[in-house]
Amino acid sequence: MQKKKLLFVAAHPDDAEFCAGGLLSAWHKAGHSVKILCLTNGDAGHHQTKPAELAIRRAEEARLSAEIVGAALEIWPQADGELTASIDLRKKLIGSIRAFAPDLIITHRVADYHPDHRAAGQLVQDSAYLLQVPAIVPEHAAMQQMPAILLAYDRFQDPRPHRLDWVVDSTDHIDTVLSMLACHQTQVFEWLPQIMGKTVNAEDKATWLRKFYLAKPRAVAKAATQAQKNKTGQQSNDLTDLAFAEAFEVSEYGGRFDPSDFNFVNKKN
Repeated sequence: MQKKKLLFVAAHPDDAEFCAGGLLSAWHKAGHSVKILCLTNGDAGHHQTKPAELAIRRAEEARLSAEIVGAALEIWPQADGELTASIDLRKKLIGSIRAFAPDLIITHRVADYHPDHRAAGQLVQDSAYLLQVPAIVPEHAAMQQMPAILLAYDRFQDPRPHRLDWVVDSTDHIDTVLSMLACHQTQVFEWLPQIMGKTVNAEDKATWLRKFYLAKPRAVAKAATQAQKNKTGQQSNDLTDLAFAEAFEVSEYGGRFDPSDFNFVNKKN
């Protein structure tokens, strides 16, 4: 089988793991290629550490996490909280996408709580058609085939809820995702507890992370099961034992998406 390439275009280091860690793990275990592209360095995501120091720490955390799933990693020196869908960054993104030539791109929706997430999604959307235009960023050869683009799950309802177009069973990959997230010490054990008004002691780290993380894939699995039941009048056999899941919405701006092209993802170990 020809190796498939997956590119996650994230706003920050750790976004890929939170949004699609199970998919990254499944992709890697099936022997295919993964790359994580972070459009900012995450230097604002802490209550104590100064930006320059935090950027260094987060780059190392991201490197350790990416190694777990054999992912290539690229982090732009863009300040956290200041990402915009500018033409210069659009051109830079076009170059990065063309250089990796992915079969599938995953990014954020443009409806999201974080302005950097919205900007990342907008940059991917604005770059999509131009990937095949030779006169744009001519130093990188235009792509002959448009990659499919999927949008990671979020809970926001305005202007409309996320569509669960492709549901990935992440149950067999939970431990891998937790290991990846644990690499992001500054975020999952320091910054996130701080903004939630909590303190995580050293002996409580694993318990805290598991409880915090599992709420989302458990909710996605429940939503996917209910959506299938509402659609067919009965629960689909392939969702019967779904405990944890990730879900993705197909973007109209990407190329054709056919789940059968990536049927290795939902295969049980």
